[in-house]
Amino acid sequence: LPEFTESEKKRINGTFDFFGFNHYTTVLAYNLDYPADISSFDADRGVASTADSSWPDSGSFWLKMTPFGFRRILNWLKEEYNNPPIYVTENGVTRRGDPELNDTDRIYYLRSYINEALKATVQDKVDLRGYTLWSIMDNFEWATGFSERFGVHFVNRSDPSLPRIPKASAKVYASVVRCNGFPDPAQGPHPCLQQPDDAEPTASPVKTEVPFLGLMLGITEAQTALYVLFALLLLGVCSLVFLLYKYCKRSKYRETQPR
Repeated sequence: LPEFTESEKKRINGTFDFFGFNHYTTVLAYNLDYPADISSFDADRGVASTADSSWPDSGSFWLKMTPFGFRRILNWLKEEYNNPPIYVTENGVTRRGDPELNDTDRIYYLRSYINEALKATVQDKVDLRGYTLWSIMDNFEWATGFSERFGVHFVNRSDPSLPRIPKASAKVYASVVRCNGFPDPAQGPHPCLQQPDDAEPTASPVKTEVPFLGLMLGITEAQTALYVLFALLLLGVCSLVFLLYKYCKRSKYRETQPR
């Protein structure tokens, strides 16, 4: 691949506004010289990676819970890019199987990772400006579809209104947001730790009327009108085919008659 020239390096140096960072897990990497006949991403970079078997698993085969790696990579970004403003734009963990609202493993992940981010900010002086959880609710995760759930809210997709049901991790994360961190237990109960009333599941707004041919109709009426329109269109096509058939048959009959 072509390399940047010295003038190009000077031109782009320092032109960024912030460093946007998606982070989920950590791996152990080491140099590895692959045979020349192997063509792959790892072979091109000459690196292999592995994970410690003692690290807690998640709902994704590639995602191990490794909070210590979060603080280390934030410090690496500080040193590598001269302590830029950093915004963590994604951070979270998956679950598989039947939805379980008491997701204690996700609570462990969030508390541990956010605590490491606070250490990097307060103790290591990393210029961390913001943190975004992935994700507020379960959603479509690319090739794995809905089988891997990142959300702190469960989405019941068998219900047309798609209700969002808060998991235990949603309440924990809400308390972290209200407290802007973790209050010191030695200072006694903190007002921000007082949980509000349990949140009721929220649902998507269901439209009662839809536009149809310039008119606003109810959903049932619009469906009926659509079926009638389709039936009339089908009848018109059949009638046209029948007329064409009769016309061709009559034309062929005239051609076969003696003059």
